[in-house]
Amino acid sequence: MRFPKDRRSSEFTWAMAPRAAGVSARALSTDALAADSRVDDALFLAARKALPQDISTNETARVLQAGLWNSNRTAVAVSFPKPKASVIFVFLRQTNGTYLAVDASGVEGGNFGKLGRGRTDYDHFETTPVEWSYREDRWFQVVMRTRVWRAGQRYTVSEQLLIEPDGTVLYR
Repeated sequence: MRFPKDRRSSEFTWAMAPRAAGVSARALSTDALAADSRVDDALFLAARKALPQDISTNETARVLQAGLWNSNRTAVAVSFPKPKASVIFVFLRQTNGTYLAVDASGVEGGNFGKLGRGRTDYDHFETTPVEWSYREDRWFQVVMRTRVWRAGQRYTVSEQLLIEPDGTVLYR
């Protein structure tokens, strides 16, 4: 049985399609983009549930595969570049094997504040997770870098994100 590559083109929601056909979500994600072992069912389903609907299933799988994992693989940070603003999420693995989706997209606006200009003043911009810092207090800390281009010049700023175990995001 064939499924559409993007849930928007189906009469069923993406979550209903596997059950309707008796196929696991893992089989679909693997078939869609040959997902590697880092993108398990729980992570993929948490991402599809939390992300905006204009992000396709294939794009979700691709970005999750390229996500930046912390050292003990209990959190992964991802960024979806978009023309108006990047979509940035951190997924925290819970003790029951599910993932808590944390929207950290606001960090990009904070980085633009450091630069002193708005998004529309730049030709191109991208925000990506670049490094996890180890913490012993159960919190998570990841560096998010925003690079912008204006008139052939590139400017770079970074921000440390602190994320509480309950998903509360702290940044300047």
